[in-house]
Amino acid sequence: MGQMKKTNAVLAGLGLAGMLASPAFAGYDVNSRIDALENELRELKSLVVERDTRLQELESRTADLSDLPKFDSKKLQISSRDGNWSIRFGGRLHLDATIVDDDVTQIGNGAEIRRFWWDVSGKIAGDWKYKLQVGLENDQVRIKDAYVSTDLGGVSVTAGNHKEPYSLEELTGSNYITFIERGLPNVFAPGRNIGLSANTGGDNWGIAAGFFTDGINNGGINNQTTDWAVTGRTHYAPIAEENRAVHLGVAGSYRGVENDTVSFNLRPEFNDGRGIVNTGAVNNVDKMIQVGPEAAVVFGPFSLQGEYHWTTVERTAGLGDADLEGGYVFASWFVTGQSRPYNAKKGTFGRVKAENAIELAARYSTVDLSEASAAATNGEEDNYTLGANYYFNPNVRLMLNYIHAEVDRVAAGTDEDIDAVVSRIQLDF
Repeated sequence: MGQMKKTNAVLAGLGLAGMLASPAFAGYDVNSRIDALENELRELKSLVVERDTRLQELESRTADLSDLPKFDSKKLQISSRDGNWSIRFGGRLHLDATIVDDDVTQIGNGAEIRRFWWDVSGKIAGDWKYKLQVGLENDQVRIKDAYVSTDLGGVSVTAGNHKEPYSLEELTGSNYITFIERGLPNVFAPGRNIGLSANTGGDNWGIAAGFFTDGINNGGINNQTTDWAVTGRTHYAPIAEENRAVHLGVAGSYRGVENDTVSFNLRPEFNDGRGIVNTGAVNNVDKMIQVGPEAAVVFGPFSLQGEYHWTTVERTAGLGDADLEGGYVFASWFVTGQSRPYNAKKGTFGRVKAENAIELAARYSTVDLSEASAAATNGEEDNYTLGANYYFNPNVRLMLNYIHAEVDRVAAGTDEDIDAVVSRIQLDF
């Protein structure tokens, strides 16, 4: 067996030798082939070196790009890579058209740019936030929000021109209110003033308070600021789910009026109707005390909301105090099944994120200013409003309101009834 293996190995060796000696391998130079392979290897090494050099150059360029800001097209926001600095652009455009069946007060039909606002907001050094909002409203360019804020130990502190923490409907932005205009009792809402406020809260509650004074004022009581005010609000939501919510809250304000004069100017829930009930100048005023409880309920597509406000105007010179009051209640129904989105931490309502949504609503509101003055334009007003909203998408809404206003003035023979149909196309981003 061993001899056979040796024989086979010898035969294999003779066969290989015969192949190398054959004409097919004649002239084959092994050394030349080795040289060719070495040259190919050197070329491959050169290509690898060139590749590595280009990769290093690309990495260097990419490192430079990593410091450039990021752009979020969904929010129109530019921010630093580390997220500590940002600027966000926003705006709104509300276009109204009104048809009025007036009575004693001549109003007339018309169309207007109700609001055209631009704003920028963002973060500074991570811990500070800012907002600047400028708008064309009622033919005037006004500064709206202009403030900075930061968090201090779980408390958000805001300084500048911003809304006083008073009234659910006032604190819900004009892009998100259910009707074209806020209800009659909004005459008592302080709106925006310069001040310092603080707020804190949890998942279903919040409390806010602040000290405010005059200065830039674009929404104080009837476009007049008090000299100073202490205002606060607290709310609690025993139910705070995606499509169900119960909101309970109360706000109060103590307002010093050292210039001795205030006035109250109602409009029947459409902008062209401002001044139909007007107290005129109420003099010898020392201070005002305001209280406003509020409540809202959301169950699926149905919601209810209401507020009531009491304002006591305390006067000097032996004059009696004037007790003013008013309230509203409204119901809304999304025919297409959506819900009003409630923010339980802020205690306000927000954007309806829907397309081709239909909402129907009805509101009753009332205000009694008759004790404020004996001016012929002063009195009481009751409003009945029907509304319909069509949401093309979360940023575009078509609104239609029918308003019936009943005015009962302190002067005999000057009562009147007013009817109006108001439409709005609203865009915001």
